[in-house]
Formats: sequence, structure tokens, C-alpha cells
Amino acid sequence: MELILQPKKGKENNSEYAYRILRNNIMTLQLPPGAILNENDLSSLLEVSRTPIHEAVIKLKGEYLVNVYPQSASKVSLINLEILKEGLFLRSIVEPAIIKKIAGMISSEGLRPLKDNLNLQEAAICSENPIINFFKLDDEFHQSLYNLANKPKTWYSVKSVCSHYDRVRYIDAILNKTDLSDIFKDHKRIYHLMQMGITKENEFDQFYKNHLETFNKSFDGLMEHYSQYFAI
Repeated sequence: MELILQPKKGKENNSEYAYRILRNNIMTLQLPPGAILNENDLSSLLEVSRTPIHEAVIKLKGEYLVNVYPQSASKVSLINLEILKEGLFLRSIVEPAIIKKIAGMISSEGLRPLKDNLNLQEAAICSENPIINFFKLDDEFHQSLYNLANKPKTWYSVKSVCSHYDRVRYIDAILNKTDLSDIFKDHKRIYHLMQMGITKENEFDQFYKNHLETFNKSFDGLMEHYSQYFAI
């Protein structure tokens, strides 16, 4: 098992560390759908006891990312189309509403996290691991929008339902070589709208729908190529 390992963060306990590492590897397909999670092996690999590994697995089960089978090994869940659609639906309703509520209301200083993130996105496009680096920043960019609206718990609730949607976006980026520059341009437009406000809501709604559904252009081909990743 070759996982992408990262050092433990400052006040991160073993359970939080195990969860972060496992989730990152699931979302970036280092642990692909269907992969077996052996708690003993993971304990040795992450150099923690089995208890935090088990706690992380249970938390990932709550996000529909892991299936736990009694008296047997757990597995990374296959991508379920119903969960994917539900996650997309939730995000497409909540996120535009949040942006409409605060667009044009935040000071330049308040918008600085978005601007700094955009600078990092631009650099990530040309980095050694552009997809991994860019999608991490993509997540942080959208999370900042929820934080600006004082809705951090809403973000975590939405993300827990969007896990299958997020994996499909990542697979699509790999298979179809998604032009990350196009997503970056969308983010720049969102930043501009946050500065100036939204005057044409219908246009904004269509723009945001397109932004969230970039993977949909060739979804059939994606399912055919990675059929083993999907629960049919």
C-alpha cells in the first residue's frame, strides 16, 4: 500500500491525523474505490495504534467513503450515483445562496484569503503535481466563501455529502485532462463578483451550475473507462 504521507500538524491527535491522511488518499485515488483498508497495516504505516485508525474509519463511514463489514476488512466505497447527485444538488443550492447573500458586502481586507488563494492556484497549475495541488486549493477557496458568510459548519456538512461528487471531479480531471485554467478563471470571476456584487442573478445561476458540473460533459466515457470504481 503506497499512501501519500504527510507530517502530523501541531495540535493534531492521532485520530485526526489518521483521518486526514486516509481521507486525502481516498479523495486523490491513492486508495481507489474498492480498496481494502487493513487496520493493522495502516497502524504500522502511520505509526499509530489501531484505535485512532478505527476511529478514522468510522468517521469516513459517516461520509460515505468507507464501507465497514463486520468480522471482515473495511473497503473504500464505490462511487454511488445517488450520493453523487445528492451532493451536487446540495452544493448547487447552498453555495450560490451563500455567495448571493454576501457578494459586494465584504471589504478588500476580508477578501484577502480569496485573493491569496487565487495566487496559489495560478502557481499550482504549473506545479509538479498540478491536480493534487490545485484541487486542494479549490477546496480551500470554496471553504473561504462559507467562512466569509460565517457558515463554517455548513461547509463541513456539505462536504460530508459531496464526497462522491468530489471523487468524480478528480477522476474526470485525470481522464479528460481537465483544463485547470478554466476552473481558475471561474474562481477569478467569483472573486470579482464578491468584490462588486451580483446584478444579474439568472446569469450567475447558470454560470455557477456550469462551474459545478464540468465533469458532466463526458460522464458516460468516464464511467466506461473507470467502471470498476462505480456501484452500478
